[in-house]
Order: sequence, then structure tokens, then C-alpha cells
Amino acid sequence: MSTAYLHTNAWREILARSFDGQEMQPNVSPEWLINPATRRRLKLDYYFPGVDVAVRFTGLTAKGQGRRSDWEAMEDEQRDQTRVEMCKEHGVQLAVIDPQDDPVKQIDGLLTVLSRASRVVAQGGKERSAKKKAMNDLAKIVQETTRLRSGLVQKPEQTLASLAESWRDREAGVSTELQHSSVLAQKSANGAKAARKFKKLESGQRISHSHFGQGVITAVDGEGAEMRISILFDGDRERTFLASLVVDKLS
Repeated sequence: MSTAYLHTNAWREILARSFDGQEMQPNVSPEWLINPATRRRLKLDYYFPGVDVAVRFTGLTAKGQGRRSDWEAMEDEQRDQTRVEMCKEHGVQLAVIDPQDDPVKQIDGLLTVLSRASRVVAQGGKERSAKKKAMNDLAKIVQETTRLRSGLVQKPEQTLASLAESWRDREAGVSTELQHSSVLAQKSANGAKAARKFKKLESGQRISHSHFGQGVITAVDGEGAEMRISILFDGDRERTFLASLVVDKLS
């Protein structure tokens, strides 16, 4: 796994934790985010409409793409600035994050954007209850982001590696304490289906995961929506899944 890929996944996990519970729109191009120079829409990597905050990753190079020329780099910088200005015009605070740069510097930049978003909400014209909710949500986001910052200050590379691994597990549906809120949301919808599908599972059975491949069940604990399945994958480590999260991933 390349350093750039690892750091980008770490930042995706940071955002997932910081903005936990918020509506998230990934890879979105709002109709109002149009580059005046080209009349084309610009993209945001993440948009959180509930708190009017967006995130754009910068400094990334597509696989197989060579070193960018100075002209291309300047164009990228201009587009980033245009994004910031257009977002500001529409009441959205944009954090531009370079996953390969100093993580503490980048998370401090995110905290600055969150602080600005709080001021804009406080001074804005939102209806009273909506303003109160947004302010409370932003306070929780700042609190969690600040907590994550402490790990990056003490052990930056170790923390980034751990965060990247957590993002990998999050995408694959592995149950962790940090996914508690999403687990609760999915239990209701998938619990009954998981109970029917996995009721005859037992240790020693071969099974396949859509992401990790073939493996052997080493343990099945709990029942119904609370069932957890431990699998030792071929050539990989043992992993434990909450049944309701992987009901469509195991066969």
C-alpha cells in the first residue's frame, strides 16, 4: 500500500469519526459549484449539508499519472481557490486537505474551518431550532476532531496507519467500537435477514467474503442481529464481523 493511499484512507477515517451521524454526500458536484472560467462543475470529496461544511483533498495523483507540470499544478491551485470562494458565496465552509502533508497542520486547518463554520451559523439567519442543532453538531465535531489531533501529535505515523486500517475495516463491514452508531442504524434493517441467513453457521465451515475472499469460520457468537462471526482468511489474519453488517457480503 503506497504512503499516499494509506494517508488518504486515514483522512477518510478521520472525517468519518469527526462527522459521525452527519448526512454525508461523497464525490458531489453541486449545481452552484461552477468554475466561471470553464463553466464546468467542480467536485467536492465530501459535503456535509447539515453543518454547511465541505472537504476537498488536494495533492493527490491518479494511478499511472506522471509528475504534473508547473502549469498543471498552478491550474489545480486556481481551481482549489475557486472552490473555496464559490463555497463561501453559498454559505459553505470548505476545508482543503493535503493527505500527504503534515497531519497536524492539516487537522489544524480543518479545525479552523470548523470554527469559521460555527461563527457563520451563529451569525446567520437560520431558524432558531435549526441554528441550535447546527451549533451543537459543530461543537461535537470539533470535540472529536480535537481528540483525534492529540493522537496525531503524539504518534503521527502510527496513528495514521491505525486510522487507515480502521477505514479499510469500515469499508469491509468489520465491527468495531468506532462504528457503533452505524451498527445501530443497520441492525434494524439487516438483523432479521442475517438471522435467517446465518442461523446454521458453525465453526469449521468454509465461507467467502466479497472483499477478503475465502476463509474458515472459527467462531459464531450470539444470535440474530447480535451474532458475530469470526473468520480466518486464507493467507490473512482472523477478523470478526457483526452479522447484520455483512449479510450481503458473506456467501
